[in-house]
Amino acid sequence: MSPRARAILSGLAVAVLFLLPLLPEVFGSRRLVFRDAHITHWPWRRVAMGQLAAGRVPLVNPSASGGEPLLANPNAVLLYPTILLEKVLPAASAFNLHYLLHVLWAFAGARALARRLGLSAGPAFFSGVAFAFSGMMMSLGSAFANSAAAASWLPWCAAATLDLARARHRGAALSASAAASIAFGLQLLAGEPALSLLTLLFAAYLGLGEILAAGAARLRTAGTLLFGGAAAGLLAAALAAPLLLPLAQVLPLTYRGQHLFSERASGASPFAAWRLIEWLFPRFDGDPGALAAGAHWQYALHGGDLVYIWCVTLGVIPLVALLVAALRKGFWERRARWLAGGAAVSLLFAFGSSLPFYPLLLSIPALRRFRYPIKFYLLATLCAALLAGLAAERLRPGRERAGRREGVFLALILILYAAAFLFSGAGGPIERAVEPLLAGLAAPPSELLPAIRTSLRGDALFGLLAASVVGLVLYARRPIRGQSYLLGFTTLLLAFPWALPLFVSAGEKELERPPALLSALGGGGGGGGRVHISQRLPEFNVLATGSAHPKLEPRVVKLARAQVEELIPATGAAFGVEYVFDADPDGSYGYYNRLAGEALAASSPAERLRLLRTFGGRWLLSDEGADAFPLRPVTGVEVAGRRLVLSSLPDPLAPLRWAGRAHRRRSLSGALELVRSAGFRPEEDVVLPGREDGAGAALASEAKVEAQAIEADRAAARVEARGPGHLLFSRTYFSAWKARLDGRPAPVLVANARDLAVAVPAGSHRVEFEYDRGPFSRGVGLQAAALLFVLAAALVPRRSLSS
Repeated sequence: MSPRARAILSGLAVAVLFLLPLLPEVFGSRRLVFRDAHITHWPWRRVAMGQLAAGRVPLVNPSASGGEPLLANPNAVLLYPTILLEKVLPAASAFNLHYLLHVLWAFAGARALARRLGLSAGPAFFSGVAFAFSGMMMSLGSAFANSAAAASWLPWCAAATLDLARARHRGAALSASAAASIAFGLQLLAGEPALSLLTLLFAAYLGLGEILAAGAARLRTAGTLLFGGAAAGLLAAALAAPLLLPLAQVLPLTYRGQHLFSERASGASPFAAWRLIEWLFPRFDGDPGALAAGAHWQYALHGGDLVYIWCVTLGVIPLVALLVAALRKGFWERRARWLAGGAAVSLLFAFGSSLPFYPLLLSIPALRRFRYPIKFYLLATLCAALLAGLAAERLRPGRERAGRREGVFLALILILYAAAFLFSGAGGPIERAVEPLLAGLAAPPSELLPAIRTSLRGDALFGLLAASVVGLVLYARRPIRGQSYLLGFTTLLLAFPWALPLFVSAGEKELERPPALLSALGGGGGGGGRVHISQRLPEFNVLATGSAHPKLEPRVVKLARAQVEELIPATGAAFGVEYVFDADPDGSYGYYNRLAGEALAASSPAERLRLLRTFGGRWLLSDEGADAFPLRPVTGVEVAGRRLVLSSLPDPLAPLRWAGRAHRRRSLSGALELVRSAGFRPEEDVVLPGREDGAGAALASEAKVEAQAIEADRAAARVEARGPGHLLFSRTYFSAWKARLDGRPAPVLVANARDLAVAVPAGSHRVEFEYDRGPFSRGVGLQAAALLFVLAAALVPRRSLSS
């Protein structure tokens, strides 16, 4: 069999083995619901596809907090090529395949990078499997649409960088630069800026290694990398311009654009020393599909930090093979040393705030806008996977025979796993060590300990099998043909017990059923007004906090449906529900909206009511008897034993309305304080920015407002005003919003510390609001030009460019 055919068949085998257990997800009968996949990525995608079906560019998400940028939100992943799957496949299938295909793309990229580093086909295959089926890639690939796609492009960007560094004539350099621009451009479109920055650092690190190894050709190699890399960077930015230009337009008025993360927020979810256990026991973190027994239980170990990446294993077989090969002096040649150095530095940075020099990093404002530590672990994972491939190369038949050191090391690994199996029995040393860590959790130790024992003992058996496979390769009497493929496929199969449960999914028919409250809200579609979900409702961590759903089966699958019924933001957006305040844990969007939401949380019931009315709220969903609002209950619903009440806010305000009296405040806090006070009447008042605080006129002017259009990204109205005043539009303020008064541009003002307003003189006038699509249009033009340039570079004969 030719090497090319072997590469194709082995790649197909990986795809089949990986996708076979996930066929319901591939065909869309089940949908991924783990973490962000269910709460944000799916509903945002449905809002965008609905607008596209209506012939509109999805510039604004009207369901989220008064209207937030949608196309410009990198987390929405709306300009990435996999969006085209929606045109040919069922929605759930297209959604799931975005995640699943990027796992396979990561495998292909890591294998290609390993080949660039000089590994033969078998060891390169082993590296590809080790990276794609590592804990980091599996965690990203099961829940985070943007991070999974960006991570899969990391090895491709690195491979293109090596091609560029090794180019020996202009034609090869042009081709490599074009390839790098495509890889980096698509990674940027995937929408994870922190991973793109880390990819650039890793590519530069590999490029530096090539320069140092170039000998007399160092100057030429450095020049090729510098100029070719700069050209690739410009082309990549042009390819991603339809995202980058709209993002640049709104970024200054996002919460992240206005405020730096605190030390704790910037260092969220760092790597921790206790997680090294997962290198050998991948299921130590528990069952991701469980909410009680068997779920993540190590809260005493991480001091309240969010566990963003569920599993951090490098793969037991890759790790054992690497450690065995590391015992041989011949292993530590230049490539191994350089990769090991990169892995060590990346792992060090992944520890985040534990580092002594972490305060120095926090002194750099640009870095404090990222939540970065655990993302460095992706670089460490890729380096470890490549080192595992180098190890497999050293362990190939005909190389150095295994000696006593390797035998002793393997024996110690086997003894470790055997001891773990024995000691994790009921009442054993491991159970006695674990039990104190369970104090304070909602589930009792009697329920948790059996699940923990089962996972530890299972991992111990799998570890024994993994070490035995490596031992078989080392000490087989006859060389095993294709032993690197054996290592790779065994690595893949041993990943299934802990990796497949990460792809938590629920039946699509169950999820697509409209929530019971939808009819009471006016059937969705935004016509029924905005709803506010009580901050007490969202329930994610049942194990630590207990459940408000006495009849809920403690599985994430069941909670996913409960979240839909309770309209937990943003699950209702898929059914047309619009929210007054939407959950935004990253603080990425809506600076004004974020401050208004914080004011709401810090207010009394009466003040909250005034804020909700001012910002267009019509409904409140809360626990029965939980909120002391003077509201009229409309209906109730029971969700898994939890009683909820939907109430209507009195006299809800129209999205387009007239304000005949304007107050001025110097600060946003002052504006919000006035809005929630008893003296503010949102039916006729507006608070606008001013150099000095000032009260409005004694009497408000009157006007008749005839709404002519209200859409996600535009609105129009005819105003008959008896005196001067302001037309308000209930959309979160961004400078991307433009206005026209009788066809002429008019300034857009920040109304009530969040919404939009235009000053209107007395008389008859037509007022239009419209979200600026100019940056997106210019971005599409730049992208088209870049694509034409890359295509031309690919078609130019190489001979005419050789030197």
